[in-house]
Amino acid sequence: VAAHGLYRHAFAALLGSDFTVTGLAQRLTWASLLLGLGWLLWQRGSERPVARTASALLAAAAAFHTLWYSLLLHNPLWTAQHVGALPALNLLAPLFVLLPLSLHLLGRTREELAGPIGKIMQPLLMISVIGFAWATLRQAFHGTLLVEPGVSDLEDILRSILGIALAIGFLLWGIRRKRHDWRIASLVLMLVAVAKVFLLDASGLEGLLRIASFVALGFSLIGIGWLYSRQLRRSES
Repeated sequence: VAAHGLYRHAFAALLGSDFTVTGLAQRLTWASLLLGLGWLLWQRGSERPVARTASALLAAAAAFHTLWYSLLLHNPLWTAQHVGALPALNLLAPLFVLLPLSLHLLGRTREELAGPIGKIMQPLLMISVIGFAWATLRQAFHGTLLVEPGVSDLEDILRSILGIALAIGFLLWGIRRKRHDWRIASLVLMLVAVAKVFLLDASGLEGLLRIASFVALGFSLIGIGWLYSRQLRRSES
């Protein structure tokens, strides 16, 4: 607790105390320090029970801190938190990767938790990829503050294209890794994208944007059908 208090004071002294501007960076830096220290203890003292226990506790603390404070309470998708002005080179990547990394280290340090963590890891990775892609698209149009109001027609159509692209990516990954859960997630994403195009884009968009949405959907459905037929032929052979 004392170390955390000193860290908060030092961070505020160096970078300021504006919660909107520095809050996310402060939380992610703290969680990264916990995770890094836990990984260092595990690497240096993996044969020592005390070091393994301390490493597990630090990993669990990093996971809880990231989940509760950064992904639920103060997620930049629904709370005013600066993520950085440059796409990709910002705080979104560590925001969505810290929780899977922390749980991975926790499963490595405590073998009895490896099974339960393994069951939730794949859905967590899917949610993290979708969250990162959605937030990155939002940042491309609104800059460092994702909760700025308004959605342009171009951003709206790119949301549909993003859903289709993620569905194709999940399908390719599921085929490559032979994972049924990723292929199911791909199907769900594609169904959501199809529903959005027909129910929202068809009525809300006009002109070339409406045409582009249907063209992208058509080519994507053809591509997914081709991938599935190719996969079925491989399975039969």
